Amino acid sequence: MTTPQIFRNSARALLLAGAMVSLPVQAAQTAAGGCLTPTEAQSVAVAALPDALTSARRACLPHLPATAALTRSSARIAQVYQPAAERAWPKAGRAFMAAVELPLPPETDPALVRPLLTAAISAMVEQEIKPTDCSAIDEFYGALEPLPPENIGKLLVAILKMDDSAKKPGARDATPFTICKDGAK
Repeated sequence: MTTPQIFRNSARALLLAGAMVSLPVQAAQTAAGGCLTPTEAQSVAVAALPDALTSARRACLPHLPATAALTRSSARIAQVYQPAAERAWPKAGRAFMAAVELPLPPETDPALVRPLLTAAISAMVEQEIKPTDCSAIDEFYGALEPLPPENIGKLLVAILKMDDSAKKPGARDATPFTICKDGAK
């Protein structure tokens, strides 16, 4: 896996893992209803960070030195990323439920799907990470670690937008929702 693929896959995993793994998700809804605004996508990314990072840490711990940024990340995850995820969840949960078709009543509280989302993120991240990816993932995390979680969310959304713009017309998107084009929604 090349470094750009790792970045794209990491960004996609952070934003979309819950919908891609074990949830009965259909393909994207119409462009108006099945896309997330960049702000909504950022909320989803920030809400997913603690679980994605914890899973990446768990998967890579045996393959990284004790001095690696990801190895030392547990305190930062608990002190910085988890509180940010809690703040982002109300918007992220509503956006997630609006962007994907789940077999749930419309009045369902997004808090009910959060455990599924977090479990799916953990499973996907741990399954997708190969030992040979851990060094690059650690470098990526180490470069982003000083940033506030909200900035990391913006960066991940920007990576996904670049990935979307590079797709060939008609190419199948592996994600159940997209980031709305400017002015859409």
